[in-house]
Amino acid sequence: MSTETPTLATELVAVVEATAALDAAMFDPNREGFTDITALVDAFAAARAAARDAGHTEEDIDSAATN
Repeated sequence: MSTETPTLATELVAVVEATAALDAAMFDPNREGFTDITALVDAFAAARAAARDAGHTEEDIDSAATN
């Protein structure tokens, strides 16, 4: 049995971070009024594209974004 901790590739970490930032902005319970999340959506899309370009599968990218 391995004792190594699995790590995510840098590109998938970027997807996780972009997802977290987008979720935080969209679901902030203290938010009042309109919040422009355009830059966050663009960052999320760019992170996913970079992960694809690095050879990660859509399944791996989706898993990183949802876990």
